[in-house]
Amino acid sequence: MKFRSERDILVEALTAPSRVVATRLIGASSGVLLTLRGNQLVVTGTDLDITARTTIEVIGLEDGSTVVPARLIVDAVRSLEAGAVTVASNDDTVDISLARAKFSLRTYAVVDFPKLPPVSGALTSIAAAELLHGLSQVVRAAANDDARPLLTGVLFTTQDNALRLIATDSYRLAVRDVTSVAQLNGAQDLLVPARALQELQRVAGALSDDAEIGVALSDAEVCFVAGNTSVASRLIDGNYPSVLQLIPDSYPNQLRVAKDTLLTSLKRAKLLAKDSTSSVRLTMLERNVEIRTQSHDAGDIEDNVDADYNGETMTIAFNPSFLIDGIEAIAGDEVILEMSDSVRPAMVHGVDDSRFRYLLMPVRVQ
Repeated sequence: MKFRSERDILVEALTAPSRVVATRLIGASSGVLLTLRGNQLVVTGTDLDITARTTIEVIGLEDGSTVVPARLIVDAVRSLEAGAVTVASNDDTVDISLARAKFSLRTYAVVDFPKLPPVSGALTSIAAAELLHGLSQVVRAAANDDARPLLTGVLFTTQDNALRLIATDSYRLAVRDVTSVAQLNGAQDLLVPARALQELQRVAGALSDDAEIGVALSDAEVCFVAGNTSVASRLIDGNYPSVLQLIPDSYPNQLRVAKDTLLTSLKRAKLLAKDSTSSVRLTMLERNVEIRTQSHDAGDIEDNVDADYNGETMTIAFNPSFLIDGIEAIAGDEVILEMSDSVRPAMVHGVDDSRFRYLLMPVRVQ
């Protein structure tokens, strides 16, 4: 195999496939597969659960395939000067050169690289901007604890003729309706690992505003096609918990406040919340909300933010990181925080956009 490619283009093609390769893997599984046919180079990386493939146009000189250590080849190509990089594979090495610099990297046997199914199935097209915005709001609420595998995924389901995304780590719940698509072709409910969706967000982040993302399904796998890169993932097997029943029909207490002002205050308060047991207390008053954090080791902070509040005077406490996550996900200049009391879940959402809702459990304080 031999080809030439501009350094920056090659680095971009190598990055996503290399990123999904797990550091725990050894041998050929720890590498990326480079396959050249004519002027088309396909770079493939996998951790056996998630697979990323990127296709680019190069100057093809000799067809072939090789498997190269994933992290090393990205670092090697990135370290070169700007210009046309030449990549040529031999029996057990691959030479990467530009100007006077030349890397000779050990390769793995192509036959030892994991056998991966091709992208197949009918594609459903989803507006990239809306899907990515929805994922940015929801993925943050998924669990990262492998002891609860069901909660490490995002549920793709259909509700009221719209695609609904749901994620929870049992402390918070994020729900987003993607109204531009009714459902995925042939799909009922899909439970997609949040880690795969985080990778999709990375590779699709540079797409144009009017671009689309294709979604293909098989019995046990989903594949997202974004531009010249695809991200395929095994689905999580199991029945997702019935979490929507946790959302009440209405709340007696409602706070309306400027988003950026509240975030600034909460981030100040978070400076003293140094461990997972720390909380930020919000005291609701008619024209403002008092924000306070106490730390036995560091001290305390008090702040006051103008707001409109309808309801009974009350104090409620939250994990500051979780509360900030939910508020940051809201589109618009104002947010609404709705509460029943200080011990039941509260709801965070926007003023005019009902497509996204963020339910958060309070922290019990003495």
